[in-house]
Amino acid sequence: MASDYEIELPYPPSVNGYWRNFKGRQIISKRGRDYRKEAIAHLENIGLAGEGLDQRLHVSVIIHPPTLRKYDIDNWCKAPFDALTHAGFWLDDEQVDSLRVKKAHKIKGGLLKLAITTTPS
Repeated sequence: MASDYEIELPYPPSVNGYWRNFKGRQIISKRGRDYRKEAIAHLENIGLAGEGLDQRLHVSVIIHPPTLRKYDIDNWCKAPFDALTHAGFWLDDEQVDSLRVKKAHKIKGGLLKLAITTTPS
């Protein structure tokens, strides 16, 4: 299956570092807010902010961590998906019907590679 979009994004904070508890409420941490700004700026630079996808989606994520440290594979999609939503790339990550996540080799600084395929309406 060929992807409609192939996007590289900066390495995100894990879901554990994305949220903070503040006065009994869950809020996005400073690290999470900084990541969102960086990812949105990247999407703007490559012309994908405001794409406005409204179809059902299939997403494949390849995680290139910055270190050889052990990590849970399921902790790395929240921050980039939120950034894609806030950049207007898609309307909402609820549109994702299937998600494949794969660990890959270490890259200095880390990197996320996303392949996104739309489903005809």
